[in-house]
Formats: sequence, C-alpha cells, structure tokens
Amino acid sequence: DSSWALGLGRTEQGVRDDASRRVHRRRRGGDLGAAVLHHRGADTSDFSYLSCPRCELALPDGAVSCFACGGGGGGAGQSAPGRVYRLLLSVATHDRVVPVVLFNRAARTLMGCPAEDLARFFAAHPGSARAAAEALRGEMCRVVLRAPARNRRSAGAADERLRAVSVVPLRDGFRPVVDAIRTLYPRSS
Repeated sequence: DSSWALGLGRTEQGVRDDASRRVHRRRRGGDLGAAVLHHRGADTSDFSYLSCPRCELALPDGAVSCFACGGGGGGAGQSAPGRVYRLLLSVATHDRVVPVVLFNRAARTLMGCPAEDLARFFAAHPGSARAAAEALRGEMCRVVLRAPARNRRSAGAADERLRAVSVVPLRDGFRPVVDAIRTLYPRSS
C-alpha cells in the first residue's frame, strides 16, 4: 500500500493506536508508505495562487500573462492565467506533526470546486475561510504522499512540505468543503 490514511479529526486515541500498529514507510515510485495522520489545522487564508496554463509557473496576483514563457495572455487559443490550489495542512502521526501541502488535483477532491470559485466565495462571505478549515475536521481520507521536489519552478516554502498527490475520502457520506460552507452561507437574494 503506497498511501497514508489521513485522519482529519477522528478520535485521537483511535488514531494513535492505529498509527502505532501501522506506522511503516515504503517507497514505490517516490511515494511514501502507509501511516495514519490526524488533521491538526488548515491554512485557508492563503490557499491558492495564480498559475500560467502553459508552463505552470506561479505568477504574481493580477498577472495577465507569464513573464517566463509568454503564455496565458488570453489571446487566440490561449487560456488566461488561472488560480490553482496550494492548501497547507498540519497533520499529526502518533509521534509528530507533519506539514503537508495539497496542490490542485488533491485539494480539489476535498474542497469540491476550482480554486477560483472558492476564492470568489471567500471574498463574498467573510468568515467562510475559517468555516472551511473547520469543515475539514472529522474526515478520514486515504492520501498518497510524496517527498518534496526541488526544481526551477519551485513554489517557495510549500516545497519543503510533503505533497499529497492523491486524496480519497473514506466516509460514504463525504461532502466536499464547499458544500458544507454553502449550507452555512446561503446565497443572498
């Protein structure tokens, strides 16, 4: 098994007991092995960044095109730069706290919508970012983690954290975070 079970707030003793029995690591294709992690917090204040659709370079907010490759100008056949997830989580095993970063594909599974949509929702509803972080608590997920990779397109401090490359919620009735916060912040008429 090349994934970790990510506990997002279930009973701590159960998570610790299970973790003490199953903490082992095995490498397969750069992925880290099986363990149980317990969610300790999520940073939803800075959960996304602007990215070039061609080279995937992180761009400053408000950029209309990529300074490195010239892509993303939004002209004929080109997509404009888009917002993608970089969600930071602190999770705990039985003996330590581990910072983990979820990029676009993995974070979208938990959040339930594109990063651009969630950014607009947070802007329209003050306090909803904190509610989103709280909504993550209590979920159990199977997560494949990968060690950080350094390259020319590094995204700074997030590169020092383990990366979640796949997230699969384990609860049958799992609802993405955006569904949970939409019930707290219904659309105004």
